[in-house]
Amino acid sequence: MISVVIGAADQSVAYELRAALGEMDGVEVQFVVETTSELVAAVLRLEPDVVLVHDQLGPDPALQAVRDLSLRRPGCALLVVTASADTSQFTMAMDVGARGVVAFPPAYEDLRARITAAGEWSQQMRRILAAPRDAGVLSGPGRARVIAFAGAKGGVGTTTVATHLALDVLRNLPGHRVCLVDLDLEKGDVSGILEVRHRTSVADVAKVSEDLSAQAVADAVVLHESGLGLLLAPADVRDIEAVHPQSLREVFAVLRHEYDLVVVDAGAHVTPVQAAAVELADEVVMLTTPDVLALRGLRRTITQWEGLGVRKESDLHVLVNRVSRQSSVSAETIRQLTRAPVLSAGLPAMFRRLEPVINSRSPLELRDDVWWKALRAVGHEVQVAPGAPAVAAEPAKGRSRRRGKDDGQAAIEVVGTLPVLLFTLLVIWQLVLFGMTFVWSGHAASAAARAVSVGQDPAVAARAGVPGGLAGDLSVSTSGNTVTVNLPVPMVVPGTASFPGGVETSRTVVMEP
Repeated sequence: MISVVIGAADQSVAYELRAALGEMDGVEVQFVVETTSELVAAVLRLEPDVVLVHDQLGPDPALQAVRDLSLRRPGCALLVVTASADTSQFTMAMDVGARGVVAFPPAYEDLRARITAAGEWSQQMRRILAAPRDAGVLSGPGRARVIAFAGAKGGVGTTTVATHLALDVLRNLPGHRVCLVDLDLEKGDVSGILEVRHRTSVADVAKVSEDLSAQAVADAVVLHESGLGLLLAPADVRDIEAVHPQSLREVFAVLRHEYDLVVVDAGAHVTPVQAAAVELADEVVMLTTPDVLALRGLRRTITQWEGLGVRKESDLHVLVNRVSRQSSVSAETIRQLTRAPVLSAGLPAMFRRLEPVINSRSPLELRDDVWWKALRAVGHEVQVAPGAPAVAAEPAKGRSRRRGKDDGQAAIEVVGTLPVLLFTLLVIWQLVLFGMTFVWSGHAASAAARAVSVGQDPAVAARAGVPGGLAGDLSVSTSGNTVTVNLPVPMVVPGTASFPGGVETSRTVVMEP
């Protein structure tokens, strides 16, 4: 079945195209739109095989929309519908990435042949684009794997995780060519985590993206002493404007040819550049921490990505960083808050161990195997290097040994804190009894005053107004027009013991006429 989206502001054009396509077997019209903005949104959402774009579609130029869609959805076949199918029109359509031109009004057989050819091309192109991901083997030259890490909010550890993961892949696969791209343009910290000085940045290659070469990218990449290639954020904030989605597509195309793995630090702010990186990446990992603010940022970012049509929620992964027993939000709760798969290999809370190597700007000096094993488990789940041996079982084994130690420690801590907990509960209960004694003393005094006013026994009335456990120690005295009730405060259990003295409450007797 070939799915088709039609973009035509002219109702007669849309009607004839839809009527002709409706007579074809194996062709389904998914949607008809009347503006270029609606066309882009529909194609990004529905991902049809073929898109028919009338050259009079507005308000933006129709060929500009065709160019944008050809870059954002390379597996979609775009056909331009025009009343003047001459050589110049055909040339302009080819220049913006269209697959062909359809003359209007269309001949049925000609339209059928073009739709069939475009649909077959689209399906074949999608198989080619999906082949490296589905094959489960390392990509060859020209198809490097791109993994983008984005943060739910600032401070969740996006740069640290992306940098350490790239270094660890390079350390375990010495022949692997790895490049780390810092796209947190305003606050890029990759150069701060690694001891590196640079004069070139991603902005320098973005400025020449229209005529970009592999040599230009190689000149901008800074080679770290570990062998990791670094394409860093610009030092001058004024250069940020040179980096835009179109230039980023050209840069990524060259990086895919020159490296085996491209790790992207996409930052924590939704910008056009970040959205382009998220759309171009083979895998997207959203980092969050187990707290409410980070989870709100996670939901907000995913909603914005879906609104822009760059990535569906089900097509990304969620990685929980700084996992500990003291976390107020469990991993199961996070799984219920998102439709995106949550990586089982969460990263432990190790700030105190990571802080020295971050301050010294030497990540490889960290000797704690727990951290590196957890990172390798994450890399295995998102297939940063599909040809590498699996390491997921090793961290799990280490975690089970650690879990056993933690269980014993937790049991000792519970035994030690149990007396303090019981004492606290007793104090709270005693305070509750004090408060209740004040309340019942007031009830008893009011009942005694009413009894005196009608000539009844105030003691009997007062005891009837309190619980049986307190009535035995209650005393009533009268002085003129005042009735005073003394009610002892029970100690722990009413009716067994009480504090000396008690709570006295007085009421004035109102004599009935």
